[in-house]
Amino acid sequence: MIAPSDSPATVEFLDAAAAPRDFYVVGKSKLALLFVSTSGFFFIYWFYRNWKLYRAATGNKVFPLFRAILGVFFVYSLFTKIDHRIGAADLKYRWYPRSLALAFILLACTGSALMWLPDVQIRFALSLLVLLLQTCCLLRVQNAINYLAGDVDGLGNSKLTFANGIWVALGLCWWGLAIIGFYVL
Repeated sequence: MIAPSDSPATVEFLDAAAAPRDFYVVGKSKLALLFVSTSGFFFIYWFYRNWKLYRAATGNKVFPLFRAILGVFFVYSLFTKIDHRIGAADLKYRWYPRSLALAFILLACTGSALMWLPDVQIRFALSLLVLLLQTCCLLRVQNAINYLAGDVDGLGNSKLTFANGIWVALGLCWWGLAIIGFYVL
């Protein structure tokens, strides 16, 4: 049954959705779809949005675009800042940000090293594995962000927009070219 619009649950959700955010809240399914369909390139946008919101919330002088482009160098910093904000909000959430940052960095390095493998099929399969493991790491971080924002399921940003559809379509074209390149050529 759908709750009436004046129910406390609906009012609480609307208040949480309207509140300013410290970090980028997004639905987990939407994040996974955008990250995988764009071969991980969505990470740059995700990272940019997190740093931009962090700067607005704290007033710290960070350069979101710079930190997004060089994201792998700032993963640890972002993940620990999320953890500090959770602690500052007097919330308890176990998610091991340092381990996730290390895993994400190692996976990024592994993904880059895979290009040196001579067997194209093995390289493609391992690249998919790395992408899926990075997605798992990112989803765990997103769970922490959504928990901090009081929107555990990311319902405030869970619907796909037209722009998201364009990114998915471009990503699928990229995947098509990659598959042709790996298996046909």
